[in-house]
Amino acid sequence: MKLFLCSHFGKVGTLLKDDVEGKKVVFIPTASINEEYKGYVGSARKLWKKMNADILEVEISTTPIDEINKAFAEADIIYFTGGNTFFLIDQIKKTGVDNLIKKHLKSGKLYVGESAGAIICAKELSYITAMDEVPSDFSQKDYSGLDLIDSYVVPHYLCPPFKSISQKIIDQYSNLKLVPLNNSQAIFIENGQVTQLSVE
Repeated sequence: MKLFLCSHFGKVGTLLKDDVEGKKVVFIPTASINEEYKGYVGSARKLWKKMNADILEVEISTTPIDEINKAFAEADIIYFTGGNTFFLIDQIKKTGVDNLIKKHLKSGKLYVGESAGAIICAKELSYITAMDEVPSDFSQKDYSGLDLIDSYVVPHYLCPPFKSISQKIIDQYSNLKLVPLNNSQAIFIENGQVTQLSVE
């Protein structure tokens, strides 16, 4: 499995530029659709295009599952934007996209997760409730994630407006294998091997 996890794709996505030219990206903005601020979605979209990736945008909470299946089948890269972690995982599990992600990662496709898209890779997500509110219509029986990694990403570490809340999470959950990432950092995971990356 190959995963590229970050806080702010618009800032660190160029680290992937040698691997994305001419590739098809299924671009999933679902986590952001109810958020007030969505600037990071626009900056990510712009960067993918600048790196000559072919974007197919799919909003999984409203797209029929056969169309989602087709988009995943055609894509080389699966990309989830930031936004609300709990809205995103709820939609992923409601639609069965969790099984689709795992199937396509096993076939060697690259998963790129930004903020909420990185957080959901953990086994369990309750550690991030201080940063992301659980929607009132959340339908899952627990806060389990995709269980793709054995660590827990804390995005936007010491970056406004999450400076104090990100530190609070680090302090509160010292028993977990936390990975704090500021907006200029990313991690690349391939077959369990983790590489820390950053841009100046």
